[in-house]
Amino acid sequence: MTQLTTAERIALYGGGGLLLIGTLGIGLLEIVAGAPHPVSGEGQIVHETLVPLTVRSSIMLLGLLLWGAYAVSSVAREPPADTSI
Repeated sequence: MTQLTTAERIALYGGGGLLLIGTLGIGLLEIVAGAPHPVSGEGQIVHETLVPLTVRSSIMLLGLLLWGAYAVSSVAREPPADTSI
């Protein structure tokens, strides 16, 4: 891998960026500006998220799908040179 094409840059940086936003970015946002975790009268912790979990998991899944699509296209485009296995 000497030079990345535009499609490879989009796949690698886009997928990585989406994963970072989903894990680190939204995680830090939840820590800094998230709602407190009050305990209900029954002793149950009530967790209310600032960003819905479906949105957060969708962002992370999209990043993984970008990486997966890049991996599949990379293998399909250039099969491994060593066929002795």
